[in-house]
Amino acid sequence: MLETPELIQKYGYPLERHEVTSEDGYVLALTRIAASTEQTEHSMPLLLVHGMFASSADFLIAGPNNSLAYLLADEGHDVWLVDMRGNRYSRRHTRFSTDSPEYWNYSWHEMGYYDLPAVIDYILQVTTARRLHYIGHSQGTTVFFVLTATRPEYNEKIVRMYALSPAVYARHIRSPIFRWLAENAPAIKKFLDSAGVVQVLPHNPDQYVLQKAICPACVPRSICSLFVEQLVGPNPNGTDKLAQHVIAGHNPSGASSKQLLHLSQLCRAGSFQQLAYQGKEQNLAVYGREEPPAYNLTAITTPIVMFYALNDWIIDPRNVIRLAEELPALVSVNVVEDRNFNHLDFMIAKRVRSLVYDKILDDINQIRRSEKPNHRKSDTNSL
Repeated sequence: MLETPELIQKYGYPLERHEVTSEDGYVLALTRIAASTEQTEHSMPLLLVHGMFASSADFLIAGPNNSLAYLLADEGHDVWLVDMRGNRYSRRHTRFSTDSPEYWNYSWHEMGYYDLPAVIDYILQVTTARRLHYIGHSQGTTVFFVLTATRPEYNEKIVRMYALSPAVYARHIRSPIFRWLAENAPAIKKFLDSAGVVQVLPHNPDQYVLQKAICPACVPRSICSLFVEQLVGPNPNGTDKLAQHVIAGHNPSGASSKQLLHLSQLCRAGSFQQLAYQGKEQNLAVYGREEPPAYNLTAITTPIVMFYALNDWIIDPRNVIRLAEELPALVSVNVVEDRNFNHLDFMIAKRVRSLVYDKILDDINQIRRSEKPNHRKSDTNSL
C-alpha cells in the first residue's frame, strides 16, 4: 500500500516533505505539491486537513482527475497536506515516546490550538505569502473552528475556509455504530485506560492484507462495504468502490482516546465546547469554572464556504444549518446535489469532482484572479 509521498510521486507530481513542531512538542508531517507555475505576491497556498482516524492520503486516494489535492495542483496552486498529531505519519514528540500515556494526552482541542498555528505560520514563512486557503473535512473543520475561536488573530491569515461536512454540532447521529461509540465513549476510555491502551485504532499494515482476503475489491457489496455504509451512510451506486477499498488500507490511521471522548461529548451536550472532565473540581482547576467553556463562534471572521450531504449519517444536515446561522462571516452553505451522498463521499464519491470540488476550484480561481493587479488597466492609463 503506497504512502502519501509515494502516491504523489506515482503520478509525477513535484513532492516536498517538511516537518513542523508544535508549541507543545508534537512533530507534524507536512507534504507539499509545489505549484508548477511561478508564484507571485498574489499567490496563496492551500492547506488541506483530514478528518479523525484519517490521514493526508484521503485527499489523494481517488487519483488524478478526481482527488482534490491533484485537481488543485493541476490548476497551478501550491498545495500543502498536513498529518495531524498521532496519525501514522505524525508520531513523534520532542520529549515523549508514542508508547507513553503523556504523548496521547490530547484531544482535537490541542490540534486546533497548537498544531494548526504551527503549520500555518510555517507555510506562510516558507512561501512568503500573507494568507492561505484552508480546506477541511470533518474533524479537519473542527480544529479550524477551535483555532479561529481561541486564537482569533489567525482569522487574518486565512483568506477563505472550505468546510466539507463541518463537525461542530453533532446531534441526530444516524449511524448505529458511531452512535454506540458516542454513547459509550466514557466507559470505553475508562476501560482503555485501565488496560494501559493509549491510542485508538492505530494504523496496521496487516489490515489491508486481511481486507483483501475477506473483502476483495471485485465483490461490490462485501461485508466491509456494508460496515462502512453503517458508519457513514449508504450510497452503493455513488461511492467509488475501488477508492473505498483502497482507503481502507490507509484508515484508520490512529487517534487518542481523548479525541473520541471529546467528540462524544459534542454528541451528548449539543454545544461546541471544550473537553468536560469527570468532576466539577477538575473542570474548576482547568477552566476556573465548573462547566467547560463554549467556543466563541462569533470571534470567527474568516469567510467560510460550507458543504453538507443529506445522507451523512455522522453529521446531520440540521447540525450544519445550526452552525451556518451562528457564523458571522458565512459566504455560503451548499447542499450536495445527490440525495445519497454520505460523509465519506466527500473524499471518494464517483461524482465528487462535479458535485463539490469544481465549485471549490471555481471559487479559489475567482479569488486568485481578483487578487491580481489589473495590468491591462495600467497599460491603458499609460497611453
